[in-house]
Amino acid sequence: MTTTTRRKASDRTAELARLHARRTLNRVTAEHDDVVAAELDANPFGPHTDRTARVLRYLRSLPIAGKEVLFAPGDDAWAIGTIVIGAPGNMIVEDDVFDDYTAAARTVLRRRLARFVDTAE
Repeated sequence: MTTTTRRKASDRTAELARLHARRTLNRVTAEHDDVVAAELDANPFGPHTDRTARVLRYLRSLPIAGKEVLFAPGDDAWAIGTIVIGAPGNMIVEDDVFDDYTAAARTVLRRRLARFVDTAE
């Protein structure tokens, strides 16, 4: 007599989520190139081409833990913080302060792109 384990709906849901995540990563990896990186660097706020917008949407949808975000420690000052669950305030803020919002946003995008490229390879 053989015993079979019945699959649950949650098993299939998890399987489909993994499949979707893998296909999304493959699609975004194929769309990311030097042109997309240059466009994000030149104009971090848009408007963007469809291809660049898809890559940017993916970067924004990455898990929150470990994500770098902009933090305003004062008027006309911007710092980069890394979200760390369990740290005081759930964020570790870097000492470097930017006086230009665009430069700070560009730095965050460069870091997210670099992390994406490292994990996609």
